[in-house]
Amino acid sequence: MKKIIFVLLLAACGCSGYAQTYQPITSKNKTYQETLKGVSYTYKQGVVTLRNNGNYALGTVSIVASSKVDSTLFGIALFEDGINKGDIAKAEVYFTTGRGGKVHEVPLKQVDQQNLVLSFDKATRAVK
Repeated sequence: MKKIIFVLLLAACGCSGYAQTYQPITSKNKTYQETLKGVSYTYKQGVVTLRNNGNYALGTVSIVASSKVDSTLFGIALFEDGINKGDIAKAEVYFTTGRGGKVHEVPLKQVDQQNLVLSFDKATRAVK
């Protein structure tokens, strides 16, 4: 029985190394940190699901994606309509690649999703 559990644990650890990376909030701004306290998101197949379990209704939220292997890849998910406390919202990620005048949109099937690094870019509190 112990061997089966050990094998299953090793298999789970092996699979978890191929998932996206979620960066923590790096801002030192206490208001920004308090705004995002309780807010979480997940990424799956080009869609970001945002959950607002925080203390504030949010106005605009943007989540950016970059790649560990392609420095020119950039993705962004915008939640411009806001999200109330306790709500869940979904947004597609728009991916581009290139530099300068050679920037172009990238279809999801060409994105190496396992090497994405996702992080909060912007979050504002809703004005009531």
